[in-house]
Amino acid sequence: MNITILSGRCGGDKIAGGYGKSYKSLEDSLARDNMNRQPFTSSALKRNLSESEKAYYFKKNNSAELELLISDAVLIANENFRSGVSVKKLNIKGRCVYTASCLKEKIILRHCNANLKCIESLLPKQRNTIINELKIYLKEGTPFKIYRLDIKSFFESIDLPQLFQCLHNETRLSRHTKNLLEWYLKSCERIHSSKGLPRGLEISPMLSELYLAQFDNSVHRHPDVFYYSRFVDDMVIVSSGYECEASFMNFIQDLLPKGLSLNKNKLKVSPCIPKRSKGINRQNKLLHEFDFLGYSFSIIDTPLNKDGEINSCYRKVIVNLSKSRLKKIKNRIARSFYSYHINGDFKLLLDRISFLTSNRDLNRKIKSSSSLEKSKISTGIYYSNYEIRC
Repeated sequence: MNITILSGRCGGDKIAGGYGKSYKSLEDSLARDNMNRQPFTSSALKRNLSESEKAYYFKKNNSAELELLISDAVLIANENFRSGVSVKKLNIKGRCVYTASCLKEKIILRHCNANLKCIESLLPKQRNTIINELKIYLKEGTPFKIYRLDIKSFFESIDLPQLFQCLHNETRLSRHTKNLLEWYLKSCERIHSSKGLPRGLEISPMLSELYLAQFDNSVHRHPDVFYYSRFVDDMVIVSSGYECEASFMNFIQDLLPKGLSLNKNKLKVSPCIPKRSKGINRQNKLLHEFDFLGYSFSIIDTPLNKDGEINSCYRKVIVNLSKSRLKKIKNRIARSFYSYHINGDFKLLLDRISFLTSNRDLNRKIKSSSSLEKSKISTGIYYSNYEIRC
């Protein structure tokens, strides 16, 4: 997990006077309304079936079997998994990954995850959003320092009792959802002796966001942090550059919830990039270069006009694919041709090259105020590397 931090001076929003009580009342009302939309009914669970899963039952023309599946899932949810869980443990690239091997459990976990996503403050930023924001801050002509941080063995290091306490304190989540999440995680721990939060489950990413919510807020409020963003376990911080580096790193480590620690082998801190100065021509001077989330960032100085034109106050930032990501793409293409050399399946080669070099639309469901709405998400070579477009 990598963390990049941009620091600077910023103040927190404060509610004064009589507005505090009104805000609290509104917040409580929204929380109650949110929990009313989190039932584990037949219609609610059915909406969590994927299109391919629905097509399987319609193709068999067996709607009765589908209804039986859903009614069993409702019963399991109402019993809080008391009859046990069915979890499969896999080993992928040296890591333990877990998955529910029963479709009934999968749709219950998906609904739990959808309920967690109703808490808008927990929704993580998209990768392209982070890259675009970071680019804007790096263009500033003020002095700053860049921290890239990574949380060591992130999912495996999360302390379950502490996570359950975070769940208990979350007023925007229904008691039923909390019970299901807690019972399922305890069952995984009992069956497989799993450590921390089981990697791979539908609920794990959102629960990790809940676990780090207070940490994120505290980093944002630090007076020397201009910009902070986290993508799973990778963090980036842009700071004012005036802070004591050792004290700041101790502050970040102490803020991390129980069980988590920074990966010192992946800690990277830039030198303090100085403020732009009038009359000094540093055109095209490379100030700093670093990688984050599969992209390489190059910060380049531009001449600052003496008349103080506003556009001349910004540095140039070039975003490109990182060497490691470029190598990964090339390796996948090379393996496709190697496989063709072995098996001679030209159609399979075309499919693989097309998949690696083209774009496609994927169907997904977005939970609105009253139901799940269908939408399309564009993905592929262009959309996955959107920030380096010409």
